[in-house]
Amino acid sequence: MKRLNNQRIAELHRFLEKSGLSETLLPELLDHLSCEAEERMWDGESLEEVLDSIQQKVDSETLKRLNLERKNLLAIHDSLTDIVFENRNKSYGAYALRKDYGGHVQRATLIGVGIFLLIFMLPQLYARLNTDPSPDEIGFEVEFSPLTIKPESKPKPPVADQAAAPKNVKTIRFLPPLILSDGLVPEEQVPPTVEAIGQSQIGTETQDGEEVFTELRIPPAEIVQRPSVVEIAPEEEKELLFAEQQPEFLGGQEELVRYLQKNLTYPGRAARAGIEGKVFVEFTVGADGKVKNARTVKGIGFGCDEEAIRVIQRMPDWRPGRQAGRPVAVRFTMPITFYLD
Repeated sequence: MKRLNNQRIAELHRFLEKSGLSETLLPELLDHLSCEAEERMWDGESLEEVLDSIQQKVDSETLKRLNLERKNLLAIHDSLTDIVFENRNKSYGAYALRKDYGGHVQRATLIGVGIFLLIFMLPQLYARLNTDPSPDEIGFEVEFSPLTIKPESKPKPPVADQAAAPKNVKTIRFLPPLILSDGLVPEEQVPPTVEAIGQSQIGTETQDGEEVFTELRIPPAEIVQRPSVVEIAPEEEKELLFAEQQPEFLGGQEELVRYLQKNLTYPGRAARAGIEGKVFVEFTVGADGKVKNARTVKGIGFGCDEEAIRVIQRMPDWRPGRQAGRPVAVRFTMPITFYLD
């Protein structure tokens, strides 16, 4: 196989160096082109033809594009730090800190995990090293053995000696009455007295013997507690402003006008001062029809207010108002007019 001499290789190196190839790409491309030239020379081509063909094929534009692609491929493998600090001052210190950042994070993670495991395992290590148990950690084992429980035999209560009945008890004849016909009625017998029955036992025959006194025990009477009487205060009479059936003066509205004209006296002070107007009097007609709680709502003074209240208080009983059929108290407001002829 024919080989290129050093002079021809130097020519190729200068040709590639003029294209601005990177230092990493130049040796690789020079080796590749030298091998291709030697193979073509082996096939019978002359050295000049091979070099001219290579220079035409590998022009400057192709070499620049190839150099750019080479840089892109190398950038993929470079770290982010190298890309950031490319063409910058790497001896400033920031480059070293950023380059060692991954190692610092790794060491910090390992130290943190170690401290966590140490804290987690510390109680168990302390328990293994400290073999003396504390009083609170001492356990007690309790064994239970089966027990046979027999019920206690209760002593039988002593049987009270029954009092021997007297052999000869005094009895008195007292039979229930029977309804018989006239022929079967025996001789009349006098019934025993209450005292005799109390000192003897009732029987079918009367015989002498020991007297028996029967003690009668009367149970105490139950004490019945009577419920205490609670006095209920009478409900206050509620005053309504309006009822289903309003109170009415006996005789109607005409009689009311006649009553006012007859009993109303014009005060002298108001007459001398020429005072005229209306006095509004508020009063209550109770459930019994009586007029009460009269007061002046709006007056004109000069004795007219007092005169209006006097006439209202001296009114006869009204017919009371009714609500749901029941008499109720109703509040009224009545205007009384004072005017001079």
